[in-house]
Amino acid sequence: MQARTKKIISLIAVVVLLVAGGLAAVVWKLVDSADPKLPTVTAFAHGTSVTVEPTQHCNLYLEECVENPLGKLDVPAGFPLQLSLPSEISDAPWRLIVVYGDPKTGETFVDGRLFTPGEQRAVTVPSDPAIQLLGVEIQLPSAVQDETGTAIAHAVWAIQTY
Repeated sequence: MQARTKKIISLIAVVVLLVAGGLAAVVWKLVDSADPKLPTVTAFAHGTSVTVEPTQHCNLYLEECVENPLGKLDVPAGFPLQLSLPSEISDAPWRLIVVYGDPKTGETFVDGRLFTPGEQRAVTVPSDPAIQLLGVEIQLPSAVQDETGTAIAHAVWAIQTY
């Protein structure tokens, strides 16, 4: 191989490396400056699904909070609600709060359950034809506790279902 050919190949290699390095720097800067994406919950009922952003999302000390509108999905009485959770929720301890209402008496009933990390990534909320499912909340506990020692939620995904 001639000396001139070696110089041309070396020059091309240097240019390719510079372009690759520049492209990597641009991609890194774009990713680094992008707003962090908060985890979402997918809710499905009666043939319809919605993606729900957190109604409230704060850091573990209840600072730097972000608020979004309440999620809405019509769930007719007697039909179940299915929830699919991302790993950011299911891999942590989380609570499910369920609210039912009796349309005849106006009385409401609250039920809830605490899930351990990794226990469940999806959950089905049952419904009875006589009692309307009014809504659900998925909560991630914070490092802050109320006066009874219960951890206050730092993140909440709330879905109105009527």
